[in-house]
Amino acid sequence: MKFAFLVHPLSDEAKALVQMNEDNTLVGHWGGDILEFCTFLHQTMAERRHAQTAGVKPQARVIDVFANLRSDTGAVTEGRLYEIPMGAVEILDDPARAIDYIEQAIQMAAEWGAGVVGLGSMTGVVGGQGTFVAERSPVPVTTGNSLTIHAALQNLYYACLEANVDPSKETVAVVGIPGSIAAAAAKLLAPIVGELLLVARRDSPKARKLSEELDAELLFDIPSALRRAKIVLSATSTGSCIDQALLQPGAVVIDVGVPADVQGSGAIRDDVLIISGGLSLVPDGFPRDSMFLGFHHGMVPSCLGETMNLALENRGECFSLGRDLSTEKVMQIGAIADRHGFRFDRLYSFGLALEPSQLAQYHKAVSRRKLLVPAAHGTHESDAQRLGNGRAALNGSPAPSPPASPTRIPTSEDIGDRAAKLHERYINPVLLAIGGKSGFVKTFIRAEGCHLWDHDENRYLDLVAGFGSVNLGHNHPRIVEELTQAMRLQAPGFAQSAVNPLAARLAEELIAVAPPSLEMVFFCNSGTESVEAALKLARLASGRSGLLHCQGSYHGKSLGALSVTGNPSYQKPFGPLLPDCTGIPYADLEALERELQTRKYACFIVEPIQGEGGMIVPPRDYLPEAQRLCRKYDTLLIVDEVQTGMGRTGTMFACDALGVEPDVMTLAKSLGGGLMPIGAMLVRRDLWLKAYGSIDRFALHTSTFGGGSLACTAALATLRVMRDEQVLQNCRARSEQLLGGLRRIFTEQSPYPLKEVRGQGMMIGVEFAPLKPPIVSNYKGADVTGMMKYVVPNLDKAVQSVSTLYVLQTLLQVHGVYAQVARSNPLVMRIQPPLTIDAEQVDSFLGAFRSCCDEAGDMSDIVEAIISKSTMGIMESKPAAPAATVSASSNGVH
Repeated sequence: MKFAFLVHPLSDEAKALVQMNEDNTLVGHWGGDILEFCTFLHQTMAERRHAQTAGVKPQARVIDVFANLRSDTGAVTEGRLYEIPMGAVEILDDPARAIDYIEQAIQMAAEWGAGVVGLGSMTGVVGGQGTFVAERSPVPVTTGNSLTIHAALQNLYYACLEANVDPSKETVAVVGIPGSIAAAAAKLLAPIVGELLLVARRDSPKARKLSEELDAELLFDIPSALRRAKIVLSATSTGSCIDQALLQPGAVVIDVGVPADVQGSGAIRDDVLIISGGLSLVPDGFPRDSMFLGFHHGMVPSCLGETMNLALENRGECFSLGRDLSTEKVMQIGAIADRHGFRFDRLYSFGLALEPSQLAQYHKAVSRRKLLVPAAHGTHESDAQRLGNGRAALNGSPAPSPPASPTRIPTSEDIGDRAAKLHERYINPVLLAIGGKSGFVKTFIRAEGCHLWDHDENRYLDLVAGFGSVNLGHNHPRIVEELTQAMRLQAPGFAQSAVNPLAARLAEELIAVAPPSLEMVFFCNSGTESVEAALKLARLASGRSGLLHCQGSYHGKSLGALSVTGNPSYQKPFGPLLPDCTGIPYADLEALERELQTRKYACFIVEPIQGEGGMIVPPRDYLPEAQRLCRKYDTLLIVDEVQTGMGRTGTMFACDALGVEPDVMTLAKSLGGGLMPIGAMLVRRDLWLKAYGSIDRFALHTSTFGGGSLACTAALATLRVMRDEQVLQNCRARSEQLLGGLRRIFTEQSPYPLKEVRGQGMMIGVEFAPLKPPIVSNYKGADVTGMMKYVVPNLDKAVQSVSTLYVLQTLLQVHGVYAQVARSNPLVMRIQPPLTIDAEQVDSFLGAFRSCCDEAGDMSDIVEAIISKSTMGIMESKPAAPAATVSASSNGVH
């Protein structure tokens, strides 16, 4: 069904802009050359001035066209925007003339074929809230007020969520009683708010009746209501009745009034949120080629949104008319809008999208005030409890019944629902921009064993395990139990220059399982800190400054660790780094000896397997030979077991299987059992004494939080679980199953898409072949501007890894398998599940992986064939008849 919507100019500037856009020419010129656009504007303005001086009588007219609007259900509609030539003040001064123009526009819409007409802002106010117009209209009309109410209440919900305000515990004032929007909103809010205030300009029987019906206090003084209410919903038709200065600190205002009820053209305080209420975001399937949708980025007043929804539903009826709106219809149109994909979570303030900085400043202002003014004593739900309550739904516990209202009270599950938005706002907006909409970046709210759950209750098999931090699976019950016991016994958290019994005990147990050469421990909080400690000790104990490392290595991102990380893309932005750092090719013994012969290096730091570099496994004799060369040239050997340690390769440490006894070893990641951050540097006793074994040196390198009670408790529990539950045996068995299955898939595939399977234990890499050259060229050719190669770093590398990303996303979205690529080589999919994974879970992954590889290979073959044959002009031919003259070695195109 077609629809029409009537508007009036909101300002002289808006009117001028619309007049310039005859036949959408403004949009067309804006997309062209800037000089051409300026010329167009000059000519248009001159023509408009000429028309005004010639005394041309204004008429209702079409100012915009909405074509091919497709909702989430697949329903399609089209519409037109009609403008009547009167401003808001003119309409109020002369409603009879306004109604004439409205009827003229409706007649034009009816002749065009519109099945429903919406009355926008002031065009809906005059004539008894649309009732007078409806009686004389050839087609059904609606004011759109029902969806406006739904949108306003949803805006209120999302604003309260952003402000951490719970309406069920607050006083809420509804200003504009007994107006149709305010009255219906009050009825829907009454059951779900702490206290309801109804605010009217004057006493009236209708206002009194509503007050009695809702058992709400009726006020005729807006300032006193503002001083009492934490939440204000205002929907008057007079405007400028709310003074910002009178609002409570932390107040949330939903301004649904047209014209706006809040005084001023912008916020004058940081400690209140003022939201332009009643707005809707149209479905993603709606094109933005109309001037209105394009200019407003898909945001529409909900009176227009209601008209669109009625058309999508093929409902040609007078839906919202008069001063008494049905709450049932509000809920009905809200459900329709939700189904078609309209959204109400994009908040606007004074006509502009609410920026992250505004919310940050709001929270700063409110929080600082709370520090000075203590809150009333009571029971407060922690964020952990809120997340836990959200888990109850995942575990099958009955969810609370929703209120009989189109709005919601913020619930315990919202901490999971909002996590991605808060992450984007305060932590890393680029991450969500890259993978948020595609579903690549998930919000996980619960984890157990080898599985993760997102906030939509979907379960995923975890093949990342925190990049080796969750070797024993998520939330291992024995580790959780011992941490709980440590907190119950009130173990000391951090006490400097004192003995922590738990740290002492952990040191003993850790040394007991470490390579024979290592007898001293330094505790810290992370892998990069353990590397920093190792580098400093090496310089101090050796008296040398040089630091030797491998290209493609990863040792951390703090300044020292980064200086020996062999990835220029990580290093260059932070240069200059530490001096005297040299990188050599990994697994190149000749290069290693050539450098060591200079005897300028304090240490050689190396990973037994390069994880970030692409799961590179060196020859078996590499580490033993590196140890021999380091001994020969008096250079300390630092083995970085942050990722390979704690059983990841099938032995407690990768060194164990090779008989290597490093001078220094670094640990972290799974040392904390996947629950606590803890790192450790293990070192030879003589080296520690040489570096720190004197009264002036023993405290040169310390860590405030290193060796904390809870971290040590988790590490002690981790060592016991690994000893008692045959974790290493399971790792070796499942590694054989995984590597064997992956290699079978590799040998059974066509040359594409897999290039190599490699790994050891549960540290496995599957390298994909780069996308074929014709497909890469075609992808790059899609960029008609030619700018992408200058904007996107390493564009070729990114395009070549499309098949890897396709497999990762298909595993995630279709098969519920969470995996990642190696950061330094996106062609390598890293497979690092918890060491506790079972045979059935491995088989499930292998089946899913085989399916994804088959799809990727088939798609690649088809796309390559299409590109090659369409561009080279090669056509499929019919099979040739057998002929004796055709040589068996002849080459032909088939």
